[in-house]
Amino acid sequence: MQRDWDVVRKILLKLEAVGDTTSEVQSDDVNGCDTEKVSYHMRLLDEAGLIRAKCRQHVPLNCVALSLTWRGHEFLDQIRQDTVWNKIKDAAREKGLSLSLDVISGLAKSIIASILE
Repeated sequence: MQRDWDVVRKILLKLEAVGDTTSEVQSDDVNGCDTEKVSYHMRLLDEAGLIRAKCRQHVPLNCVALSLTWRGHEFLDQIRQDTVWNKIKDAAREKGLSLSLDVISGLAKSIIASILE
């Protein structure tokens, strides 16, 4: 399965919107996304240290997102705004770059800096 950065962003936004420490985001809570794809991305986000998740390794994979980490909050702050997110994707496409955490963070910093000027 390919990594889908729009799904990643939706999971992070949904998890932040929960707003308390006792709720969790189920894989079927992310609108417009296949539950197995969401679970896969939750596991990736957990492995990257952006969220805390519980995953059952049964087939199909089933994950529940528990909370954002500090790093997850920082990353989400960089990509939260639709205008910034779209500029990041456009810039990567124009430069022929594949999206990664480092590329997204670098482009976000540049775009945010240009907005602040």
